[in-house]
Amino acid sequence: MKTELIKWSRDLRTELMDLCNSVDRSYLSDRIPSPYTEADADWWLGMVSEHDGVDGLFRAIILEGKLVGSISVECRPDVYYRDCEIGYMLLTEYWSQGIVTQAVKLICEEAFEKLDIARISGNVYADNKASQRVLEKNGFVREGMMRKAACKKGKMHDVFLYGKLREDRTAISVDLMRRSDAYTIEHYVPSKELMYRAAYGVYLAYDSWKGKDIAVLTGGGNNGGDGYALAWILKEAGIDSEVIRVSDKLSEDGRYYCGKAEACGVTIRDFAGSEDLSGYDVIVDCILGTGFRGEVRGNAAEAIKAINKSGAYVISVDINSGMNGDTGEAALAVRSDLTVSIGYYKQGLFRGDADKYIKDMTNVDIGIILLRE
Repeated sequence: MKTELIKWSRDLRTELMDLCNSVDRSYLSDRIPSPYTEADADWWLGMVSEHDGVDGLFRAIILEGKLVGSISVECRPDVYYRDCEIGYMLLTEYWSQGIVTQAVKLICEEAFEKLDIARISGNVYADNKASQRVLEKNGFVREGMMRKAACKKGKMHDVFLYGKLREDRTAISVDLMRRSDAYTIEHYVPSKELMYRAAYGVYLAYDSWKGKDIAVLTGGGNNGGDGYALAWILKEAGIDSEVIRVSDKLSEDGRYYCGKAEACGVTIRDFAGSEDLSGYDVIVDCILGTGFRGEVRGNAAEAIKAINKSGAYVISVDINSGMNGDTGEAALAVRSDLTVSIGYYKQGLFRGDADKYIKDMTNVDIGIILLRE
């Protein structure tokens, strides 16, 4: 099904009224009248004809020739005139089909092309998980939370603030990430420095390390190297952790940070097979990276099962071990409380089985220069 955006016109007056009188209003602005009358539609269409393309964009969402929703970006006043606020609504029967995700992509592309703006902002109720995911899929970054900022039907709501800059990109493929990483290392930043930035970003992404029993499970690639670097950073901050090796293979940079972790007294031991990890408060998953494909086997499979049974707070680094970085498919994968994406979000974090395995997610910018597709 192809989603299209078209300009509003007087010909859509009846459809606009039907939409506004039928749409779920749980998270909508109260400035949209209810019931929505002919006078309301006439006023709004007149406003749109005056402002569209000047200080905002206003579009109808069309699916297979039928109007199913509305989406807009409107420039803010005064010194904030280069910041547009995005808003959208969709008929309930069309939810969970990727329609709004595509509509947001289309209007953001058009807005950055046609309007003199630097960013697009989105305000989302903290309990509106679906809308948060829509923005995150389109490269919006959660920048903060406004506590008790909105009152809807007498109830106060916390509101998340999201932002997307002109230079921001949406989720990317594993191949593009790999090529961009290699280009950055060759021309700008040494690989060991990027690994340090990744690990330090994970350290900053979670603020409750102190006083916890922490296990860092490491694999053999650079994802495992991130784990060794994190254990070293934690130790330097006065926080003990235990590295549990699921694979004894090491990348060159992984070997470097393994050495630094060992030198400062980090305990490193081998995973003992189907062991019980329930004694840990926090487990960091650095077993398999974004390049993993297929079915998890052997020691890695046993480690993933043990993590999922542990009851610990689980942090997956870059992607949940066992998940395909492009498709999000997984027969067996780590279930995380927090996934810390490195560099840029990968497409698999928003596709396939991702919702089953990821409770919360954030991205860490480590200075990778993103190439074109």
